[in-house]
Amino acid sequence: MEMNRTNSMMVGMTSSRPPRKRSQRDSKCRRCCRRFTTFLFSHVGLCALVIVYSIMGAFAFRALEAPYEEQKASQVSHLRQETVRRLWEITDKLNVLYKDNWTRMVSHEVRNFQTELIAAVKDGYDGKDGGSQQWSLSGAF
Repeated sequence: MEMNRTNSMMVGMTSSRPPRKRSQRDSKCRRCCRRFTTFLFSHVGLCALVIVYSIMGAFAFRALEAPYEEQKASQVSHLRQETVRRLWEITDKLNVLYKDNWTRMVSHEVRNFQTELIAAVKDGYDGKDGGSQQWSLSGAF
């Protein structure tokens, strides 16, 4: 009876035991995960994690801010062109010999331009048109 019990235990153990290759693979995987976790929580790993996080944040911030910055520059450029057009219309419509009328109307247009430009600066316009962006990758970083 003792022999049957031992045989049945051995049969049960061998049948539920995974193949040796799988056991080695699981062991390697666990060891690799443990090493990766140890590295990740070491000083070097934490520094690397912070750097990667910062770089990803810089890319995200640049992607979010660049369209708004371009839109503001475009609006100010359009505002400038419209002001120049209106100034030309005033000059064309009025006789330049009437200096007082021309000066009054041009002063009004320049005041409107200044007001709208100040509002654009408060909204983030930095005075640079087109070419360079304030939020470059290094600026966002």
